[in-house]
Amino acid sequence: MRLGAYASALAVALLALGVAHAQDESVQKVVGTWTGKIELLDEPERTLVVKSVTRAGSIWIANVEFGPTGKKLDAFEGRVEQLHGAPNLTFYLSTTRKVELALVSQTELRGLLKINAEGSWAGRKMRLTKTGDRP
Repeated sequence: MRLGAYASALAVALLALGVAHAQDESVQKVVGTWTGKIELLDEPERTLVVKSVTRAGSIWIANVEFGPTGKKLDAFEGRVEQLHGAPNLTFYLSTTRKVELALVSQTELRGLLKINAEGSWAGRKMRLTKTGDRP
């Protein structure tokens, strides 16, 4: 009887490890260098460098750099969450501006630059293409 309970507990633990490993691999797909455009901005070309994604408890923390392509990038801390089966990266540029991106393929992130104006968020579409696997 004890052996059966032990075997069941072991099976559950191995299943949980497999799920965690699959999540880890999926989340790590956002790591790399990405370039693309933001609609309706004077300098629409942007570069995003996701340097690393690490787990802190139940949260995935991303170390990112972001800014106009060809200029010095600013460092930010973001979060990566699994939404609808795909990794989603969110980070704040300021208290009134944030970036929300979803991995739609191995080489494409899509989402919004959101700007808070008078209590509501207005979005500008973003599309970034992966230009390098490692930062």
